[in-house]
Amino acid sequence: MTKFRLCTFNIENLFTRFNFSGFSDPDAARYLSPIVQFYGDYGDDDLSKFAAFKRMVETAAIAQDDDKRQQTALAIAEADAHLYCLQEVDGFDPLTRFLEAYVKKTMGESFHNRVLHEGNDPRGIDVAAISVRRFPFYSRSHAWLTGSVIDNTETGRALLDAYPLARGRARSLRSARVFRRDCLELVVPVGDGTLTLYNCHFKSMGGRDAEKSLATRQTEAILVRELITRKFPDPAAGLWAICGDLNDALSYRFVSSVRQADGSFAESLRDRPPSGEDASGVAPLLEDGFGINLVAALPEAARWTHYYAGGRSKTQLDYVIASPALAARVRSTPEIIRTGMPQRVPNLDTPRYPRIGWDRPKASDHCPVVVEFDI
Repeated sequence: MTKFRLCTFNIENLFTRFNFSGFSDPDAARYLSPIVQFYGDYGDDDLSKFAAFKRMVETAAIAQDDDKRQQTALAIAEADAHLYCLQEVDGFDPLTRFLEAYVKKTMGESFHNRVLHEGNDPRGIDVAAISVRRFPFYSRSHAWLTGSVIDNTETGRALLDAYPLARGRARSLRSARVFRRDCLELVVPVGDGTLTLYNCHFKSMGGRDAEKSLATRQTEAILVRELITRKFPDPAAGLWAICGDLNDALSYRFVSSVRQADGSFAESLRDRPPSGEDASGVAPLLEDGFGINLVAALPEAARWTHYYAGGRSKTQLDYVIASPALAARVRSTPEIIRTGMPQRVPNLDTPRYPRIGWDRPKASDHCPVVVEFDI
């Protein structure tokens, strides 16, 4: 048996550029670093002032990002994994700079094996993978796949019939790309066999049309399942896992805004419907026991990986969903690393890294999820 540690981590907007459209486009404004949102316009459309304004904004953003990336590197070091599936990486060059400038100094490892294929996100955030030298991998991008891939098979059509929202969305994408970023397939030789990983970052829950975004996530999930079904004659017996920020929850823990006598806040649980039109975007990957959500081994209250302050809700958005055969090889309970979370997260007594702030700096708005296998 070979011990293999796997981590999935959305490292939140690893950029080496600044998008100035946030000052003119309301939809892009929410992606501006908080510290620069206060600067507003550069003044009366006077272009002679723009160069000075640009230098000021870049200086502020660089200072803030430097603090943040130190915390991100600490979270990667704490995960201590052999392979990391990463989300929200701007490109291969930013990934390389981050690994050499922050991660290598934090843990003495710059990760010899690295891959990133450009995906479909209009902001340029991609999925990437890194691994230690003794676990190289082969990679393949599926960013180009269209909705016709699902509708052309019996298994795909059956899933679309079970999820009416996805059926309509897949057919509207029949000649368009399904994955909002990519589905990065990794084949990793481990022991005497191979492990296949699918690193995904599904469509976000943000935006004006919640039903359309849910339909997109369900369609993405069905397409991932279709890829696995085509690769493995018996998917239940294959060694595969789906990793990443799937941007949807199986349940929500809502945190009261009323402080209790002991300083904590009451939390209440609400489940998503298990299947069908209103189900989570993750549901097609779990339907009929196809995949196993490994984080479900934790107590229900401990499964969350993301806190949304606007809705005061804790959710699991980050997943390692494994085949039944791979789930049987888990060595110990999965870990969710919350040491890099901002201090504002309620009811979290976990010690934080030095200099973690109330809102920032932080390692990310997502927690790393780590699972260890015997393969």
